[in-house]
Order: sequence, then structure tokens, then C-alpha cells
Amino acid sequence: MTARPAELKGLTVLNPRPVAQAASLTAALQAAGASVLELPLLAIEPLALTPEARHHVMNLDRYQGVIHVSANAAQLALQHFQDFWPQWPLAVDHVAVGRATARLLSEAGLSPLVPSREDSEGVLDLPRLHAVAGERWLLCRGDQGRELMADTLRQRGADVDVLPLYRRVLPALAGSAWQHLDRRPDVVVLTSALVWRHWQIVAGAEATRPVLVSISQRLAEQLHAAGAGEVVQADGADPSSVVHALCCWHASRHHDMQLNPPSR
Repeated sequence: MTARPAELKGLTVLNPRPVAQAASLTAALQAAGASVLELPLLAIEPLALTPEARHHVMNLDRYQGVIHVSANAAQLALQHFQDFWPQWPLAVDHVAVGRATARLLSEAGLSPLVPSREDSEGVLDLPRLHAVAGERWLLCRGDQGRELMADTLRQRGADVDVLPLYRRVLPALAGSAWQHLDRRPDVVVLTSALVWRHWQIVAGAEATRPVLVSISQRLAEQLHAAGAGEVVQADGADPSSVVHALCCWHASRHHDMQLNPPSR
């Protein structure tokens, strides 16, 4: 769906993405008519390769597959791989958790597999990931994350190594930036469970007051359990999915208000 320019007119949306990654979501929301507040709730700190991590990178050709859990993971992994591999090993499959991640891998000359559902469960549903017994897989991610993917692949008989490439932290000035915003958002986009935790730290009692956009069913359940008044679920974390979900919700709300106008 291509949003029409005024579909989100009147809405103020908070974009929590890191500074270097916020522009595409902001542009998509503004193109649909929304006002956007940028308040980064994540900062990405690259990690130096440990001797063990360097060994994984240098032995890339010994893996049957590599899974990139995010665009940050893909970007940093590519930088390290290219230091040692001027040409990609042909027999290694690459998996991207989302479309933005897949785009980075494709631009580097790879042909990644991409699940329709952009999360760990979606990756594990890929047919390629059901027949991994006896194979070696490399999981490129942050220093912390869900263990579901690694644990499930091991249960399916794979040997899994984890390549930690970055840590995700709450920017030091996020709380001050929130206090100094000139207005409060109607909608907050939450792109991960960690962003949700950081949003709760920054916003406190106000965290569940706006409409919250979730990028997965699992996160949506967490938001409902926390007492969120209204949750909009997008099909993925990419800008088009977020804008599509918001436009559908906003149109539905406008329709309901026409049928049931507030009493005076």
C-alpha cells in the first residue's frame, strides 16, 4: 500500500530509532501526513572482535549458513567478513530476519533468504532451517538477545556459533530529550522489546498513554499485559509496514467516529 499524503494528518508519531536509522521511517510517516518526533531510544555500540569471534569470521567457508538478526548485525558482519573474504564462499546460505537486513546483504552481492514473518519464529519456519542436522550455522547478533533461534537450531541437530557484533544501550540524553519535547506524541512506534523497556524508563507513567505500534505479536502481547490502552500491530519493522498499519488503524478510527460521534 502506498499511503496518500493526508492519511495520517493530525497525528504526532514518536520515532525511537537510532540516529543513523531514523530517517527512512520519519520520511515515510511525514509522507503520509504525520508529524514526527525523533527520540532515539537505542544507541548501537560496535564490539571489537574477540579471538573467538575472529576465528568464526576467518572460517566463514566452514559454515553451511549465516543468520543476520538485524540490519546492524548485517552491516557489521559484512564489514568484518570483507576484511578476510574478498569473494564470498559460494556454499554458504545467508538468512536475513527482515527486508531492511536483506537489502544490505543483497547490495553486498549475496542472495539472502527472507521469512515473511520478520522475527525469530519466522526464520525458524523457513524450510531451509528445518533440515540442519549435522550442519554448522553462524548467528550474527548483538551481545544479548533471545536464545530461541540458537536453541531451536541446536535441537534440530545443528552446531551453532554466536558472533556478537554490538551492544544496544539507552542513549544517555534520552530522558532529558523526552522532558524537553515541545509536545507529547499520539503514537509511539516500538521496534523491539528492548525499545519498549527503554521507552518505559524514559516515559514512566506516560508510557502506555499513547497508541503503541508493535512490530510482532509477541511484543503486542507484552504491551497489552503492561496495560497499554491501544496497540496497533504492524507486519514488520520496515517503514512501509509501520505506515500501512497506522493508516489502516487511523482510517478505522475515523470511520468509527463518523458512525458514533462524541456526545456534546
